[in-house]
Amino acid sequence: MKLPRYPKYKDSGVKWLGQVPEHWEIKRLKRCVRLVTKRATEQTNPIALENLESWTGKYVPSDATYEAEGIAFGAGDILFGKLRPYLAKAYLATTAGEAVGDFFVMRPNKSVRSDFLKHFILTKNSIDIIDGSTYGAKMPRASWDFLGGIPIPVPSSDEQESISEFVRIETAKIDELILEQQQLIELLTEKRHAVTSQAVTKGLDPDAPMKPSGVKWLDEVPAHWEVYRLTTLYREIIEAGNDELPILSVSIHSGVSDRQLDEDEMDRKVNRSEDTAKYKKVLPGDLVYNMMRAWQGGFGTVTVPGQISPAYVVACPKSDFHTRFIELLLRTPQAIEEIRCNSYGVTDFRLRLYWDNFKIIRVALPPKEEQEKILARIEKMHQKFDQLIEASNSSIASLQERRSVLISAAVTGQIDVRNYYPEEVATVCQ
Repeated sequence: MKLPRYPKYKDSGVKWLGQVPEHWEIKRLKRCVRLVTKRATEQTNPIALENLESWTGKYVPSDATYEAEGIAFGAGDILFGKLRPYLAKAYLATTAGEAVGDFFVMRPNKSVRSDFLKHFILTKNSIDIIDGSTYGAKMPRASWDFLGGIPIPVPSSDEQESISEFVRIETAKIDELILEQQQLIELLTEKRHAVTSQAVTKGLDPDAPMKPSGVKWLDEVPAHWEVYRLTTLYREIIEAGNDELPILSVSIHSGVSDRQLDEDEMDRKVNRSEDTAKYKKVLPGDLVYNMMRAWQGGFGTVTVPGQISPAYVVACPKSDFHTRFIELLLRTPQAIEEIRCNSYGVTDFRLRLYWDNFKIIRVALPPKEEQEKILARIEKMHQKFDQLIEASNSSIASLQERRSVLISAAVTGQIDVRNYYPEEVATVCQ
């Protein structure tokens, strides 16, 4: 079913809002809600910005603890993240609780439904307008003076209910398709890890003679592979970087970057030190790891000269082999568990892998020529998996765009959903 437009429209008087149905009102947000500022007396299910998904407003539970008292909210209140509003984080509370962090807590009056208002605030146009008003370079924030003055299209209460129900049902269908693609990505990622782990621990020949490695986490390895302690393969180096070298990042997912990131990426991905003199120089072939995230696979192979944060350990090869092979081996689940056992700390997130504990870990290496064949096969397999994952991510992006357009069309009156029936498939009028 292709949903119709309303019979008559009028100019909203707002350039970015355009035309709205003739019988709809335009009100300022502050005329539709009351800003809640009362502090919570005790913590009850605290919600922080990191607890919310962007655009959807879904709540993601966290084990994090918060000491500062936040704003007390009630069921039906809307929490909008004023810090970096481009993240598009808004939450419709279903129970009472506490908003910890940078939120505006809004309590709608009788003129507007909470679910309708949340959907409107999370339209792309609304977010773009709010984000364009922020102040603060490093930590941009929205002001209530601006947010409260935003114009809101307000249909009748019955119409808001119809629109909200339409959005709920139709976005649930889209979300189910998105979930299927996300689950496919998880399966592909698991398979990618499995084939990599098999290749770097057992080789490519399933019929190759095997031998006990003498290392519990490795179990059996091909008979012609050699077992080494990492101290035999690497030495720790601490050489100061300089301003001419790019600052490289190290990711637990993708290893070491091959370029200096821009300022926004640096803020998000690099553990910066105020004292640049402490940065460490790295060269191609070096292995680097984050002491506090080694147990999560925080290893990387350097491919270009650069410098990295002092939070990382730099291991320089002593002989002729491929560090990339060692990196992939240390990222396998069994190796990560071995690393965790060799790390020290009270809790997982305080675990540190010191050089003295890293260097005693034992690994198995095939001859260099075989390392190259294994790495080439892995690269080829990774390309295939990455193509499939990219296709799924593209599908997710298309579905998310469809979701966004559908919501925007409904809450701005570009489609008329008053005669919508759930069993029929709705499409947006072009």
